[in-house]
Amino acid sequence: MCAAATALGGCGIFGQDGYFRDRGDDYQMADSLPPLQMPQGVSSKHQEELYEVPQISGEVDRGEFVVPRPQALSVNAGLDRVKIQKLGNRRWVLVNQPPDEVWPQLHYFLRSSGLQLAYSDASAGTMETTWLTFGESPETKDKYRLQVESGVQPDTTEIHVRHLALPLDAPIGGAVNWPAQSSSQEREGWMIDEMSGALAADSSGAAASLVAQAIGGGKVKVQVMEPAGKEPFIALDLAMNRAWATVAHALNTGAYRLHQEDSDIGIFYVTYDPERELTDEEDGWFSGWGSGNGEDKQAKAAEAYSLQQVLANIDTSSAAEPALFANLQGLGGAPDSKIPGYLVVLRGADQSIEVRIRNTRGQPLSRAKASELLMAIRQNLI
Repeated sequence: MCAAATALGGCGIFGQDGYFRDRGDDYQMADSLPPLQMPQGVSSKHQEELYEVPQISGEVDRGEFVVPRPQALSVNAGLDRVKIQKLGNRRWVLVNQPPDEVWPQLHYFLRSSGLQLAYSDASAGTMETTWLTFGESPETKDKYRLQVESGVQPDTTEIHVRHLALPLDAPIGGAVNWPAQSSSQEREGWMIDEMSGALAADSSGAAASLVAQAIGGGKVKVQVMEPAGKEPFIALDLAMNRAWATVAHALNTGAYRLHQEDSDIGIFYVTYDPERELTDEEDGWFSGWGSGNGEDKQAKAAEAYSLQQVLANIDTSSAAEPALFANLQGLGGAPDSKIPGYLVVLRGADQSIEVRIRNTRGQPLSRAKASELLMAIRQNLI
């Protein structure tokens, strides 16, 4: 009876004629009001319409209109055009534009800053300034090198800065012997901050350099390789510390969750669930009622295992292709524990690193599944 009374009462409360009706389209019925009339004896100042409503000729068809919802913050994440990336004591500028568009912007920045170029090679992506002197240290002369490279993601650019300082009376001649690290981290940081600010302020980005299209010689830093008859892998043309850091970031983003890692043996233990990428708006307000979706059961189960337990779960039989885990301590010996998730393995040396993914028994995945999981990693590399 209570339910029936509520339902019958709701007919007069909700709906188009009810008290709690949708008022989203009421603005279409609004009429203009006459101007404000001042009382007698009160002078009014000249006023202008702040929000003038244009006159529309003819009758307007008043239909329903759905106001678009704003994008979630996660959708806009990573869309800033210019960022400063950091790894250890190294910093560089990341621009979400291809190198051939960034190259002329760097030329303009140097000219407008009063810095002259002594050397510019678009094919190598290298710019070097002439020698200059800072007012606070007149006893030294300074020089900068900008190294422009293709970024990890398509149509992105990395700009690496190197600073060199020498005594003012040091002889100059021949090629410059650039150090492995900048002479002054503070002055390197000054150039990075000034350059990133100028690039961010330049919103046009329309010009492109034809000669700068050859930057990097067509070399790609990241590729998903699918050799015939062999398991797919990601090839990284990066230093090992950078490769480890960027893969670790990708494995804790989107559908991935990173649970255990060991850089000494080059192994990550992760879980993957595409439903993690759904936003709250897509799930809906009532989606979690009675369903338990709010709890990531797969990730919770994975947290119960240490990396040592996962390694002991690897099948070392000849049919399992255990070469990827050769010479590791504590490998195998435990029965199959049905451990959820995957193992992501890095192998190789600087500038030639391969990333493979296996199940927790150490066995290769199907070609389609391995490609899917590797592409999810590749999309989140930075």
